[in-house]
Amino acid sequence: MAPTTPMPAHEKDLGILLYIDDHPSMYEEFGWIYKSWIHSGVWRRSDLIVVCHPKAYDRLPGDDPGVIKIAAEPISREGRWKGYHFINSIACVSGPHTAHLAGQYKWLLRTDADVFLTRHLAGFRPNFPVLGRGRYAENQEVWDKMTAFCEAHGVAHQRSFGCGSSILAESSLVLFFLERQTYWCERLLEHFDAHGEGRWPGWFKGVITLYAGEIAANENHNAFLRYSYQRILDLESYVVGHIDEFTLHIHAIHTDDYFSKSKFRHGDYEHIATASLDTSKVNQYAHWIAATPLGDIKSAAEYPY
Repeated sequence: MAPTTPMPAHEKDLGILLYIDDHPSMYEEFGWIYKSWIHSGVWRRSDLIVVCHPKAYDRLPGDDPGVIKIAAEPISREGRWKGYHFINSIACVSGPHTAHLAGQYKWLLRTDADVFLTRHLAGFRPNFPVLGRGRYAENQEVWDKMTAFCEAHGVAHQRSFGCGSSILAESSLVLFFLERQTYWCERLLEHFDAHGEGRWPGWFKGVITLYAGEIAANENHNAFLRYSYQRILDLESYVVGHIDEFTLHIHAIHTDDYFSKSKFRHGDYEHIATASLDTSKVNQYAHWIAATPLGDIKSAAEYPY
């Protein structure tokens, strides 16, 4: 089988920015986004920009020109953030080591590793910022605490709650967003250290990075919210409906429903044959990508690397 001709590097106008730590679950999750990137055809006009733990560097693809690796020590190793690994996916992808991306890609998608890209992302290039679906702020207590925090810090919260996890926008905007998100992570950590950790699903220290993204969006309302596509990215992996044109990006989550990344890891779906899955459905597509070997996906997609 003759390999397809790869897209010239200068035509790759989207960078997909994520962080990979030195942990088995993160290597598995990288496999999910990598396989979906290939299967969906998104690879033709984008690169996966993987900021990673130095020990992860050689465990990620080394012979694929579409996987750009940048080593960075995790923030969560020591100090104030010790043990809070979620901070790495935000703070570790922001800084001098990623500043050059603004001149290399017109658009950036900042996302987590445990996602499944679809073919509808392949040619999608938005006029306005695209924000994800946040499920961390769905009750009055959180809304009240958020607005009180913002008022205390001089931010005019526009009551756009649950702005999500992932963001797709012009590259300079995404890098600015990450800078502000990192700043608000620090302020939120100070707040929770002073007032207690709280409790999920209320106001809770465990979702600092998501709160910080919401604040970054609201404090820069004209840039990120006034004209934007909201609640499109991060579609939940348990959705049973079909993959429509607005399904760009599916986020694997812990849930009792199918598809659950925790249940998949526990082997709860091993009795389901991958050949029986309907990949036009959101949850079954996620399962199919997770369960199908990389070599099979590369072969079917005629991937040249």
